[in-house]
Amino acid sequence: MLSANFSREKINELKEFNWRSFKDENLKRAFLRAVIVIGDSGMPEGNKVLRWKQLKESMNTMYTTSKINLRNKKLSLDPNITGIFQSSRNYSYLSTIWKLWRDNSGKKVRKLFPEYVELSNYAVKGYDFADYGEYSRSSFEVDDLPEQLDEIYSKLKPLYKLLHNYVRHKLRQVYGLSETEGVLPAHIMGDLWAQQWHNIFEDIKPYKNNTLLDVTPKMKEKNLTPKDLFLIAEEFYTSLGLDPLPESFWNNSLIEKPNDGREVNCHASAWDFYDGKDFRIKMCTKVSMNDMFTIHHEMGHIQYYMSYKDQPFHFKEGANPGFHEALGDLMTLSVMTPSHLHKIGLIDQLEDNKEQDINFLLFSALRNIAFAPFSLAVEKWRWNVFANKTTPDRYNFDWWKLRCDYQGIVPPVDRTEEDFDPGSKYHIAAGIPYDRYFVSLILTFQFHDALCKVSNHKGPLHKCDIYESREAGDRLRKMMEKGSSESWNKVLYEFTGGKTDKMDPTAILEYFRPLHEWLIEQNLPEQEWNCEQYLDYETKMVKGYMVNKAYRDSSFSFGLKLVFLFCFCMMFYF
Repeated sequence: MLSANFSREKINELKEFNWRSFKDENLKRAFLRAVIVIGDSGMPEGNKVLRWKQLKESMNTMYTTSKINLRNKKLSLDPNITGIFQSSRNYSYLSTIWKLWRDNSGKKVRKLFPEYVELSNYAVKGYDFADYGEYSRSSFEVDDLPEQLDEIYSKLKPLYKLLHNYVRHKLRQVYGLSETEGVLPAHIMGDLWAQQWHNIFEDIKPYKNNTLLDVTPKMKEKNLTPKDLFLIAEEFYTSLGLDPLPESFWNNSLIEKPNDGREVNCHASAWDFYDGKDFRIKMCTKVSMNDMFTIHHEMGHIQYYMSYKDQPFHFKEGANPGFHEALGDLMTLSVMTPSHLHKIGLIDQLEDNKEQDINFLLFSALRNIAFAPFSLAVEKWRWNVFANKTTPDRYNFDWWKLRCDYQGIVPPVDRTEEDFDPGSKYHIAAGIPYDRYFVSLILTFQFHDALCKVSNHKGPLHKCDIYESREAGDRLRKMMEKGSSESWNKVLYEFTGGKTDKMDPTAILEYFRPLHEWLIEQNLPEQEWNCEQYLDYETKMVKGYMVNKAYRDSSFSFGLKLVFLFCFCMMFYF
């Protein structure tokens, strides 16, 4: 309570100054950073703000406790439902699970969401923001963030369209989808939200005889332990000249699932206790290649925390909300290269294999390029809702319009305004901004390109490994030490060696250039998405893919139709 009172007192002091009109940019920025750091705790007292906080908690609880009932079995999101979407290729079964999850999560959240939006906007009035969307964007310290992100995506879209076209072509062979339809149904992408598609990689892999690199068997052959994987990651960072982890990290971190009966949330996370010395990772590590990549990512956060530990409290964060995630992901781009895995003894022999390169780049694109339009559509929807451009009577309609316009994705079954599919995504139910994930995606490859250049890497960007580059380490340290004490544009300008102070997709496009060229060579027929035919503007209904294209009637093979006819006749026989 004392903290909340203190925060409100500080906000009232800030409001005595017309700081937005300050000509001194550093002073103006200091006031803005203070507002951002104080955050929700400085919002005015009263029943409305109390109700707003209760709504946020209730929606979060509704989502995290949601389960579906299938054949008298209760299925939770993790590991049950996510596991089904990763492994099942049963079109109808996936459609059923897809709908059940939304019936049992988003629909419940919808009852509270309009009031939550109204009170969110009320809560930030005291901060002099037009709406909650503008407030959440303020961390980026630019007035034109939506326009910047749209411009970036316009440059990524040609690659995404080629990827979408290739995936659609391949999935037709798996599911017998319509030959003439350009969009894809959301439930067959290997993910409950169709946000990343790498789980369907084996179904659409270009070169079947070339498997993805997996050094997990080699790790087990070497009898590596979870702590060994952490030591490997630490050595990666110290090879750059960055600091080793303090003894307290090893004493206080949880790196294996407890075997004493304790229940813990096993989602990997990094923690800064803001005392300048206590930094921890919580992770139920398994000895696997994927977990090794995750450890390198989380340790990137720890290195960031350690680097800006001497900054004032309100500057102890990344230069913008995308910097932290980008730094962690940046490291995995080096660690996953065959040359790096060979250097650390997890590959015995290196081979130069173009087919394996294309397989690898496609897998990576299914994670990264496919994610870009999804992340942008989610945040566009949030901004429109808070700005009252999307009203409660068209929440679901506008959601699917954005999903189709940006992703070329439509629902598998009809959706109406009784549904609330945005609320089936955690970040919507929990009120967490999503723009940072799009930003971090772009920055990850921008950072990688800058460090590869300073390391004098020669060759394709996707083969660059910054391991043992002191020059890369120096560049990283200078950026991380600043925290958020300087504008991210200035930090980025220095980090890129004066190349640019803006987010730029040139690096990510260069990384995937061999895949881009290969996709063009496939010369697959292109089809427009035709989103409008799925959208009924009068009733606000969104037509489902299966209903709209009569999937079961139009695309089954003649042999399967004979099976159904046989079963139909046998019903009368018995």
